[in-house]
Amino acid sequence: MDKLIKDVYVYVIIIFLFFPLKLKAQQNSSNISNKTVNVSGVKVDLLFPIKKISGTILVLPGWNFSRSDICEKSDFCYLASKKGYILIIPEMQKSIYATQLFEETRNDWRNFPTLKWVTENLIPYCQNEFQILRSGQNNYLFGISTGGRGVAMLSLYTKNIFLAGAAFSGDYNQVTDTSDNLIRGYYGEFKKFPERWKGRDNPLMNAKKIKIPLFLAHGKLDKIVPFEQSLNFFDTINKINPELGHKLELINNAGHNYEFWSSEYNMAFDFFEKHSKK
Repeated sequence: MDKLIKDVYVYVIIIFLFFPLKLKAQQNSSNISNKTVNVSGVKVDLLFPIKKISGTILVLPGWNFSRSDICEKSDFCYLASKKGYILIIPEMQKSIYATQLFEETRNDWRNFPTLKWVTENLIPYCQNEFQILRSGQNNYLFGISTGGRGVAMLSLYTKNIFLAGAAFSGDYNQVTDTSDNLIRGYYGEFKKFPERWKGRDNPLMNAKKIKIPLFLAHGKLDKIVPFEQSLNFFDTINKINPELGHKLELINNAGHNYEFWSSEYNMAFDFFEKHSKK
């Protein structure tokens, strides 16, 4: 009997020692609650934090980036969840966040979501189905690479929804490289259609329409998108509306990768918090 009591005692001790560790691991792994929805033919991930909600971030992927990349290749989603943010991540595929398609748009790119899909389908869906992305709430924009361009585009064409945006390694003035195959693939050749390149789909040339603060970050060793894209865009928007509190970070030894982007996440969250409605 004494041996049985001793064995039970040891077993109980093991349970008490092991269970908190197991519970902690479960809490970490279940920190994000996933929900995937289909919005007009486009898959969208919604990640809901367990803790009290502090806001909603619409995350815009880069060109041909999977919507799952930012969660799988960095700790952005984990950090956002810890801070109480709902994340909305659409599968944008090879979108450049154009406002419309043209006869010259490549046929194999016609089915990718446009900015119009975001404004006329995704945002209303989230508002109606989940009561998020509504005016008066703490809503923010976040984008990487071409998704940074998406942040700029949405800041032009959405009103009273988003309080601030963060755009990393984005491109904002396509006229600086008229040989860019992505832009040509959507708008046609610059020489034939200069108004498409310079018009409503050019964030820098429409900078006066931006009414929310933007945090721009770019690596100076970026071989995909020159850092001057962020520098010139910041200089323009800051000159027009310095009172908005735009922010620019240029990092000397950084490239176009998650190592750099991850290093700026907390600054983006701090930027959102600074411009939140308490």
